[in-house]
Formats: sequence, C-alpha cells, structure tokens
Amino acid sequence: MSFLKRKTLKKVMAYLGMPLLFSVVGYGLFYLALSPLLSPALSALSMVISNSRPDFSEDIHSIFSPQEHTEPVTSVKEEEVQMPKYGAHYARFQIEIAGIDTNLYFGDGQEILKKGIGQYMGSFIPGSGKPIMISGHNNGVFHQLQRVSAGDIITITTNYGVYEYQVTDMGVFKATDKSAYDLNQEKEQLILYTCYPFNMLGLTDKRYFVYADKVSGPPIVSE
Repeated sequence: MSFLKRKTLKKVMAYLGMPLLFSVVGYGLFYLALSPLLSPALSALSMVISNSRPDFSEDIHSIFSPQEHTEPVTSVKEEEVQMPKYGAHYARFQIEIAGIDTNLYFGDGQEILKKGIGQYMGSFIPGSGKPIMISGHNNGVFHQLQRVSAGDIITITTNYGVYEYQVTDMGVFKATDKSAYDLNQEKEQLILYTCYPFNMLGLTDKRYFVYADKVSGPPIVSE
C-alpha cells in the first residue's frame, strides 16, 4: 500500500472512529449516571402495564361453588348471598336444547366476553325478582341462540340456588334501540342478546334478543 493511501485511510479513521468512540463512551457514562433514577421508574412502569388489564387466562376471580341441598330451598336470606364483583365467575349457565353450557361472569367487558358470557352490571342477580341481562359473542357461545325457541328452559346455577327460566319470545332490534329491554320492570325476566346476523364477524348494527321468564328458583329475601 502506498504512503498516500495509508495517509488517506488514517484520516478517514480519524474522522469516523474518534466521534464513534466518544459517542459510545459518552452514552455509557450517561447511563451509569442516570441508572439509579431510571431503574425504579422503569420497574414501576412495567408493573402498571402488567397490571392494567385483569388476567382471565384462568378463573382466578371465581366465587362459584354451588351447594347441594338435601331439602328444597324456598327462599334465600339476602345476607347469605355473596354479591359478585366485576369479572367474577359466579354462576353456571345452561340451555340444554341448544348445547350451551358455560360460565357466567359478572360484567360484560371485552376481556370477559372473550372467556364466555357476561352479565350487564346494571341488571340484577338471579332471585332478585328483577331483570337479568346477559350478552355473548355471536361467533362464540351465543352463536347457538339461533337454535332456541319459545318454551325452551334456561338454567342458571348459583351458590345459593338453581334458577330456571322459560323462553317466551325472540326478536331482532337495532343496536341503538333501547325499547328492546326494560331493566326497571318489577319482574325477573332473563334477557339474552348477541350481535346479528349470526354469521357476521365483529360488531353489527343489529342485536338478536331472547326473553325468558322465571319459572323456579328461591327468591332472595331481606330480614
């Protein structure tokens, strides 16, 4: 290699190598100086991100543990009923004729509906004598609602009793139509709904409703 080429190469290395070396050393010193401050902040951020959404991979929120009764239960005291909190699996839901047998969760957020079916928290629990409103995805468990017809029996099993509801009617309504249900009525009506049509994926502008009236199960009474 000629003297001129070696001299040119040294100049190139000086222009490129030295700034790169200073950059690496500078960033290293900067990290060492700030790491005591950054580590706690990053750890806290990691905890917030990991805990921002509930983990429904398992039924860790389950309070469902039905009791066997040797004698018929005619009523249940209010103080003996454990009210479910958001996300809790608190009952078993079955429609035998449609092949539906699934967990019932309290709340209807997307993380719950990915697991199964969820109850609207503005409605009431079985035995209360007031409406119960439950939703599920049309491409999930509630795809089978299309097989349900008037007269079919729906069973909800809780820790404090078994409740049966008989289907009275079905209907299709716009998603914005509030007349499709009445949560203020003094009647224990079971209201089920899902997106419609059943073969459509994602949110649609219509809902399919199934209505059923309570036919058996112990009422919840206060002292």
